[in-house]
Amino acid sequence: MEGLAKKYISILGGPFMMNPSFFQRQERTCVWSNDFTPVSDALPHPSLLDPQSSFHFQYCELRQFNKAIENKPCFCKRTRRHKEDSTTGILRRKVSWWSRKTSGGGWDVVILCDPQLDELAVQLREYRNGTYSDLKPLEKLRNFPFQDGYLDFIPTVSSDVAANKLKHPHNSMLRDLVHYYKNHADLFPDDWADPSRSSLFVKKIVAARYLQLIDYIEAMLPSLELRLTTAWVEEQEQWKSLQTISRRCGNYRDDIEDSPLGLGYPVDTLDSGRRADWTDCQKDLQYIYFRLKILKVRADTLMQSMMGLASIAGNRQNLEEAKRVKHLNLLALLFIPLAYTSSLFSMQDNYAPNRGEFWVYWVSALIVVALTSIITWILDSALDDAAQWDVPFRRWLRSKRNPDQTLEPARQERRGTGFYKL
Repeated sequence: MEGLAKKYISILGGPFMMNPSFFQRQERTCVWSNDFTPVSDALPHPSLLDPQSSFHFQYCELRQFNKAIENKPCFCKRTRRHKEDSTTGILRRKVSWWSRKTSGGGWDVVILCDPQLDELAVQLREYRNGTYSDLKPLEKLRNFPFQDGYLDFIPTVSSDVAANKLKHPHNSMLRDLVHYYKNHADLFPDDWADPSRSSLFVKKIVAARYLQLIDYIEAMLPSLELRLTTAWVEEQEQWKSLQTISRRCGNYRDDIEDSPLGLGYPVDTLDSGRRADWTDCQKDLQYIYFRLKILKVRADTLMQSMMGLASIAGNRQNLEEAKRVKHLNLLALLFIPLAYTSSLFSMQDNYAPNRGEFWVYWVSALIVVALTSIITWILDSALDDAAQWDVPFRRWLRSKRNPDQTLEPARQERRGTGFYKL
């Protein structure tokens, strides 16, 4: 129980005799850490999970800010949970549900949820290269639900009934739960004898948050694919975005994978043909799990395509550089013999331009250029395709002498190991 507010926990845990791990899983978090011993959630044994008594969700919430956020990890100031140079932030959230039945047919339920995002705070100090450096604090940011919040999961009702219902707040898990309990508890008036009925809205809100997150990621991937097909610009930023999406999809998939396990839902199969009403949470969580798997595979495939395009672009650049080097070699092959002919043959003033012996220098220089070109071509063609030294013109002369015989590679004698020599 270290690091937890024991006095607050004792108010709930003492009277209800709640397991301390229930609060521990809600409070502890490991967003990212450079330490070798980060604080992480305590994972219980799968055999001890009882969805009728308690369960735990870890989900993400999309928030819209009034200005762009600096590209560094940011944290909710109250929960310290974590989030690109964008006005949209992804917050990691948690919610836990616990219940027990009492005598006389009653029951008690405790729901632990994160508060509404009020302020953002970065780490006060950063550890880098063995030293700690101060970080500039962020200004206070105003935020609101991304695209006015997630889609409502309540079934469609008549216009008269909808007019009497209050507008959905979409601010936090607490306010959303209060809204649904106060305004939509009449959808199943006869089912409140079981405490598990109170967990329906918790599961539905978490599923709605995940579906909004999946839709957000699905909108980001086509834009990155379009950039790859139209122009190869800002490849480092695109690679960074794809790497972030792939990593986050893996994290979200791991989070949602624990949720069906804690609720007793299978995660290996998805029965899409099974008929279900709006209260069925198993189908929602299974669909979210498979969609996150597909998005991660899609992001990984896109990263492989980007690596292929990067290699193609690198090969093209190397080819252009090879062409430039070849042109420089041709220029050097022409002008270097011209420059060194006079010094090689000790040609003085009589061989200078506008002098009588200048034609001798010119003829000598052309002969040197021709000889240099021939020698360079012979040396260049002396290696065959197998990078073996071969005498130039030998194959050509052999084919001229024996035109009826086809050239076959010489057979090499098979060498023994020497183990069977007598």
